[in-house]
Amino acid sequence: MILKNAFIYDTSIKQKCDIQIKNGIIVKIDSNISDNDDILDCTNKTIMPQFIDLNVLPKNKTLSRKSLLSLAEKSMKGGVGSIVLNSDTNPKIDNEMAIEFIKGINNDLQVDIYPSISSVNNENKICDISIMHSLGGIGISLQSNQSPNTIDKIAKYAKMLDIPIFVNADDNLGGVINYGVMSAKLGLPPKNPLSEIKEVAKILEVAIFYNIKIVFRCIVEPRSIKLINEAKKLNKNIFCETSIHHLILNDESCDNYNTSAKINPPLKDKKTQEILIENLKENNIDLLTSLQCACYNSLKEKVFSEAEFGIDGIAYYFSLIFTNLVKNDIIDLQKISTICSKNPAKILNLNYGEIKVGKLAKLMVLNLKSSYKIEDFFLPYNNQICDGVIEKFI
Repeated sequence: MILKNAFIYDTSIKQKCDIQIKNGIIVKIDSNISDNDDILDCTNKTIMPQFIDLNVLPKNKTLSRKSLLSLAEKSMKGGVGSIVLNSDTNPKIDNEMAIEFIKGINNDLQVDIYPSISSVNNENKICDISIMHSLGGIGISLQSNQSPNTIDKIAKYAKMLDIPIFVNADDNLGGVINYGVMSAKLGLPPKNPLSEIKEVAKILEVAIFYNIKIVFRCIVEPRSIKLINEAKKLNKNIFCETSIHHLILNDESCDNYNTSAKINPPLKDKKTQEILIENLKENNIDLLTSLQCACYNSLKEKVFSEAEFGIDGIAYYFSLIFTNLVKNDIIDLQKISTICSKNPAKILNLNYGEIKVGKLAKLMVLNLKSSYKIEDFFLPYNNQICDGVIEKFI
């Protein structure tokens, strides 16, 4: 197959050219490729690597065939071709059967679902991580508030197997909204910034001591980002992720007890949002996530303190990034390709995430001039006009 006349955006390419693909591999990138292959005319279209999201949950955290098929369909609409499934599902991804179940469903999908391995099972015993990794577990999910003994053993497993740990840095002491003016106005229990910061500091010391690969999931505190980037000087395999929602929205979206904007970690105040954006521009944030966590609408239609956390936004992921970050000149598509494709592929040791000869051709064809309106009352983006549509997955 030859993709003709496309404008290519990649971490290292920004030009109009053709791409030739054989047996799923990119074999040639040139200005005018002539061959007898099938041709897909991509005139006025843009090609980028498919996105890879390392922090995703199925609807209601339910690990079922139906929920994973639905998740895969939404992911493709949002430009996400590979996802790492958070192990905090129901049932948890804490045994070999869960891994085999996900692998079986993967055979029917155009999206790759990589399961992460729960650190402990329901009896709070460390899982059979080596066996689960050999069956396809891509890395280990770790709650930072687990016991020091558990954290130490998980770090040793990660070191031995050379796989990443995906850390949720949270002491889980409660709070449903950002600590600040909005929490006082609404009279809701706030989440203390230290709930994240001190947990990040603790896990960083473990990462440095064992020299292991650590991904900090959805970091929202500027102090945490500073600590992570200082630690990179001692361990280059430490990565900082934040969510698209914390860059686009702030806690003013929660005004009037708007539960559509209730997520975990909570949206920050406008000043902190601006600091997060500056950190993104200054390359202090390595990864973005859709933070996909859908639930039944009835679980959002409750008083704020009891409503479920989460935003069902992965189907709009690329469009939200393009509309709010790229078109507003915060970062460009090449930077987006780096943090949404290249960096996560590097963390997972995948042979894609870039448009290069020899890489798997996991690409997406985009129409950046096409627009649509988000119409979903249960999303904080309801009625927003979005630009950029995924037309085809390669």
